[in-house]
Amino acid sequence: MLTLVLAGSEINAQNAISFDVAGIRNTRKDVSGLNVSAFYHFSEKLVGGIEMNRFFPVVKKTDAEEIKLSAWDFDLNFHYILPVKKNWKWYPLTGISHTSENEYVVGAMWNEYTIQKFWSFNTGAGMLWELGSFVPHIEYSFTWGHLNQQFLLAGISWELSWGKKKKE
Repeated sequence: MLTLVLAGSEINAQNAISFDVAGIRNTRKDVSGLNVSAFYHFSEKLVGGIEMNRFFPVVKKTDAEEIKLSAWDFDLNFHYILPVKKNWKWYPLTGISHTSENEYVVGAMWNEYTIQKFWSFNTGAGMLWELGSFVPHIEYSFTWGHLNQQFLLAGISWELSWGKKKKE
């Protein structure tokens, strides 16, 4: 929310959107997946969008049981872009997410399937390197809520602009 308050005076439509694809890893549960997102650029500094994370099934075995864990995660996040050097920029992020976590446990005498659905508050930071329309980026985020979780993300964005020219 602080990002939105700080950016209040920055909003002047930039006429740009970006589409991202990235690999994502939940460092607490050791599951990895795919992140796909779309962002609207409200200004040169303020960007907001929706993200979808699919964490692929992972099987963990113990002596007595086998656990298959997977998840879907939908986020609404905002980034406030700040320059570091010419093409390097970093950003704090904030937002909300809704997670649907699936766990299938196979025991010697029983099976159990559970789904946990919950909301979280997202915080974190990222770094990007502008290379024209393509922008590689890395990001760390922490979600606060039913389950506190940490994520690492690395990917590439493709930015489309129309109307105004970007400042050089």
